[in-house]
Amino acid sequence: MSLKRNTIYNLIGSITPMFIGMATVPLYLHKIGDARYGVLALVWLFLGYFGLFDPGVTRAAVFHIARLGGAGEEKERESVFWTALVINLSFGLIGGLILYFAARPVFMSTFKMPQEMRAEVMASLPWLAASVPVSIVAGVLGGAMQARESFGLLNSITIFNSILSQVVPLAVAYWHGPDLRWLIPAVLITRTIGAIPTCLALVRIMPLGVGGAFAPARVKTLFTYGGWITITNLLTPLLTTMDRMLIGSLLSAQAVAFYTVPFNLVTRASVIPGALATSLFPKLSRGQHEESAELASSAVIALAAVMTPIIIMGMAALPIFMRFWVGAGFAQHAASVGIVLLIGVWINSLAFIPYGHLQAIERPDVVAKFHAIELIPFLGLLWVGLHFFGLLGAAWAWTLRVAVDGALLFAYAGQIPGWRRMLPGGLLVLLGAFFPPTSIISIKSLVEIGLLVVSIFWSWNVSPMVRSSVLRQVGAKRIREAV
Repeated sequence: MSLKRNTIYNLIGSITPMFIGMATVPLYLHKIGDARYGVLALVWLFLGYFGLFDPGVTRAAVFHIARLGGAGEEKERESVFWTALVINLSFGLIGGLILYFAARPVFMSTFKMPQEMRAEVMASLPWLAASVPVSIVAGVLGGAMQARESFGLLNSITIFNSILSQVVPLAVAYWHGPDLRWLIPAVLITRTIGAIPTCLALVRIMPLGVGGAFAPARVKTLFTYGGWITITNLLTPLLTTMDRMLIGSLLSAQAVAFYTVPFNLVTRASVIPGALATSLFPKLSRGQHEESAELASSAVIALAAVMTPIIIMGMAALPIFMRFWVGAGFAQHAASVGIVLLIGVWINSLAFIPYGHLQAIERPDVVAKFHAIELIPFLGLLWVGLHFFGLLGAAWAWTLRVAVDGALLFAYAGQIPGWRRMLPGGLLVLLGAFFPPTSIISIKSLVEIGLLVVSIFWSWNVSPMVRSSVLRQVGAKRIREAV
């Protein structure tokens, strides 16, 4: 199946929710306020930690289903699917029960928030607990569709679900008010409804009903691969969300909003490497070692060529855009945070490829070990950054952490040749971070435009994959016009 077509499907499926979120964030801030939006962000961050109750089985199922891609292997594929589903449902129910009892002391004493909002969160605990098994089971459903490379249909369903999950709670807020006791159940109900189309699609795509069933013998196989993924799932929420958790503990719920809004905005750029990495993983899992390394190397260079101009353009536009998007007062606190985070987004985007490559060649242990090494230094750096530099300190701590993570992944995946060619792009990104303009017409704007032009020329020359793709599109357009 076409890597390019699947990547485009994944990109559309990721970008569309981004635009839906951008349209609804100002409406949420207006309707429920900065502080309540920050509390809601903390709630979903806390819930994200319970993704660790997926014991790596979802990724293991994608790996094994992708490998069982030939004709005559339908029954084995279905057995892997049902085994993974039963395991995740069991762990999800346990996780939901633990969340129900663990959330009360956390939200009563850890996070700073108005007392009335604390009461709303406490009343919503049963709904939060029910969200755990729903999310973990949904992961297996989506993973199975990825393994079968049914990216077009999967992303159509994703777009539908993202519209529901953003619009329905917002409608509830306008209809019933900004009470979290209504908003949180609205999100869970829409997520549950959104899993139904995926179930129906899998009946045909896997296909289901060909004789496969839960197979106890496959449990060990899934856990052997998934055990290291479990460690990654345990550490990743700590590494990716502790910045906002500590902001909520040390500063205020409003500060969480000032950090979360630009974080969610700029990290949306990761949809591009995410789309490519998701499309690549089934192919890397089936390929020979040398073929996988060559494919991964081409993907890294292509990503650097694409991401460098995008990140520089984001740095040029972010301060001005945020003033119009969420207001000058909010942007004054948030825009500089977003600029620092964009540096980390560029580095992290490229690291998607060695991350997936190592898992595809059955070395998920390497990723887990690196995350374990990074955790304690990151938490210390984050605390120091927040204590002395506030939100900017937290942003720099996150960026430095992903820089170290990317360096470790590339160093270990040294069999990916040519990755050093992306370093000039990193220098251009660093220069762009020093000249964020506050007005459209200014010296800094001219500098950013110059850096953008240089980055485009560099991108054209560094990646044969991107260059040939552009030339093919231009040639196809000329042929259509001639006809």
